[in-house]
Amino acid sequence: MNKKCIVLIVLTFFMSVSMFAADSFKVISVTGKVTFEAAPETWKNVSVGQELSASTVLNTSLNSSVVVAKEDGNEITIKAMQKGTVSSLVGVASSKGLKKGGLKSSSVADDVEGTSKGTATASSRASEAKADLDWAD
Repeated sequence: MNKKCIVLIVLTFFMSVSMFAADSFKVISVTGKVTFEAAPETWKNVSVGQELSASTVLNTSLNSSVVVAKEDGNEITIKAMQKGTVSSLVGVASSKGLKKGGLKSSSVADDVEGTSKGTATASSRASEAKADLDWAD
């Protein structure tokens, strides 16, 4: 009886974890050829409105993409030439798309005193050199 209780508790734990971890994704749009693995080595085309689980394996061909929506409504684009589970491809796509740069709008030349505001050319460098020299005629 004790072994049956332990097995039942462990089984219940794993089933509850898999229920909460299982995300579903809805296909919003498909461009080009996007397939999913329906069975081992059996690939079928993805269609708009289809529900995909997080463990579904997707394959996007050349010049192809698919837009999927999470349960919370966030839409994510999976680009061309990608193969993997939906959750891994969504993770890669969202990590690439959400990074923003923190650059200031100033340039290095604005921060340095005594620099001119134009592009240095051969003629501008020559005129600066000519001004620095005393020419004897």
